[in-house]
Amino acid sequence: MSLSGSLATKFFETGIGRSLRHPHYRLYSLTNFASIMGIWQQRVAMGWLAWDLTHSGFWLGMLVTAEAVPLILLVAVAGAVVDRVDRLKLLRVLQITQVALAALLAALTVAGMINIYLLTLLSFCYGLVQSFHLPARMTMAPNLVPKDDLTPAIGLNSALFNISRFFGPMIAGVVIAQFGAGAAFVTAVFGMLAFSIGLQFVELNRHEQTGGKRKGLGSDILEGVTYVLRHTSIGPLLLLIMVSAIFSRSFLELFPGFADEVFDQGAEGLGILFSAVGGGGIVGAFWLANYGKTEGLMKVSLVTLFITAIALILFASTTVFWFALICAAFAGLTMAITANASQVLIQNTVDGAFRGRVLSLYGLTYRAGPSVGALLLGSASTLVGFQWPVILGGAFCLFSIALVIPGYKRLSSELEKTA
Repeated sequence: MSLSGSLATKFFETGIGRSLRHPHYRLYSLTNFASIMGIWQQRVAMGWLAWDLTHSGFWLGMLVTAEAVPLILLVAVAGAVVDRVDRLKLLRVLQITQVALAALLAALTVAGMINIYLLTLLSFCYGLVQSFHLPARMTMAPNLVPKDDLTPAIGLNSALFNISRFFGPMIAGVVIAQFGAGAAFVTAVFGMLAFSIGLQFVELNRHEQTGGKRKGLGSDILEGVTYVLRHTSIGPLLLLIMVSAIFSRSFLELFPGFADEVFDQGAEGLGILFSAVGGGGIVGAFWLANYGKTEGLMKVSLVTLFITAIALILFASTTVFWFALICAAFAGLTMAITANASQVLIQNTVDGAFRGRVLSLYGLTYRAGPSVGALLLGSASTLVGFQWPVILGGAFCLFSIALVIPGYKRLSSELEKTA
């Protein structure tokens, strides 16, 4: 066998490449990558446009909170629906709807008809779609790859997410600076459309929905919430993720203010900040994917959350842009590992019949947590500036770690089991 053939065989048998052996997962991941590239361009452009229209930290927080409100209100309903219906068909409809909203945002901006209120309303509508889109999307990996390849599959998703977070904002920063936010919105539409097309050709390897007569939707919701509350490890882990999301990931939503007011770097600086986080995230995601096992992931989650907290405190304590970029990159690296290691632990432990409902709660922590944190930190920034709120957020993360340590051995034993 040639050297290239030997390397290819090794790649598909070890680490992150194991998940790419499965053709439907490969198609799903690559077209989803194009969509995430578009989403990051849209996200950066929305943040910059909100800042450009208002120059208010409050409105930066309000924009992401508007997206999070539907997720908070509908999370339990969304999880129950995902566990009741064909997840793939639901995801196809939701993705088409997301493309339509992106096209409307682009049209309004290019036509000069956008304002902060319309922008916030569209963010709210996008949140409605994401309330169902997120749990549907997150349940795909266990239905497309076997359990042994779950860690590499989630790691691959994270790697592609962070690659897009590296290049998407960088492209968006240049496009916004040269052509305006409307142009960035237009390019975002095409990326989302690619995923919509790709989903038409994806087929699930297995279905986890329970058969037979179903209870009412309300009973399904209550059953899912009760499952999480009574579970001795998933519940505490979700609580830790929520705290860390509120007080660590939320600093990303304040980047427009940091780029312009703290570092005086403008739209291009904003893109560079997001790309620094994405660059670190790429390294973290590939590391986790090649880690390739569940053993030790609880320890990994706590250690990386600790490093994230320190990186945030250092990031917010400086006005030197290059040093802030280094801190942002470290934060991106460790946040990627923490978030995805936690997801692997949950996916590894949860009963498949409850997967949609539990992952909808995980999605709530992952998406709504930063939004709530952004509103809190953004509102505080109007009083004390952008730096002190982020420093205090890092301190809260350190405090949450201290609370979890006494139960560390039990959580590790329950969440890392392989049989």
